[in-house]
Amino acid sequence: MEAYEYATMAAFETSYWWYRGLHGALRDTLQAAGVGREARILDAGCGTGGNLLSLGKQFPNASGFDYSADAAPFWAARGLRQCCLASINDMPYPSASFDAVLSIDVLETEGVDEARAVAELWRVTRPGGIIVLVVPAYRWLLTEEHHRAVHASRRYLRPEVVALLRQHPVEILRSTHYFATLFPAIAAYRLALQRFSRPHGAQTEPAPRSELTPLPPVVNELLAGVMRVERGVLRAVDLPFGSSILTVARKIA
Repeated sequence: MEAYEYATMAAFETSYWWYRGLHGALRDTLQAAGVGREARILDAGCGTGGNLLSLGKQFPNASGFDYSADAAPFWAARGLRQCCLASINDMPYPSASFDAVLSIDVLETEGVDEARAVAELWRVTRPGGIIVLVVPAYRWLLTEEHHRAVHASRRYLRPEVVALLRQHPVEILRSTHYFATLFPAIAAYRLALQRFSRPHGAQTEPAPRSELTPLPPVVNELLAGVMRVERGVLRAVDLPFGSSILTVARKIA
């Protein structure tokens, strides 16, 4: 991710509707999988730490790491003491160290070896522990400027995520889309950006920016409310479409 995008992430991830919906769904997911309050949890690729703050509401033994030194200053500012710099391709933890390991919007980024990263996630999870992957869905939703800003080059289908996990002994507990309710609007916005964006390589091209932009508070709260309703649905059923894919697996000894 571009260095300046870490400040953007930090500014948005505790209040923006998208992050609130995602972080709430992750807490629900761990609770539904039977992960207890005292469980050791790892956020592999924690960015500036917004998800760790959210997890800490229910799981005080949550820790994380990120590859970029640009993320690290935000950990101290947020009082996050169990964070370090590391790569998901080669984690600095003993095998079977954690009860639950999460990787949120990391596998799609440049520099990540998908197979090696999943092998590391599996390695550091204890037998019987939980692995949670969240990745962006559908290659046709890729927009050039946003993905250059966040250094992402891949989007996925659900069978592809399941196949990556099944390279190791796991039980797939669920694989579902998320952000289904707002998916038509998200898809229309992304397709419009693809059609009307400036071609990459123009001499006057500005630095790429992610699609995180401020919303009027009333709109942000309305969208957050929509996602609260979708979270309730997600607790009961898997969703057949949406802009993200959430997959949960249990490591088999």
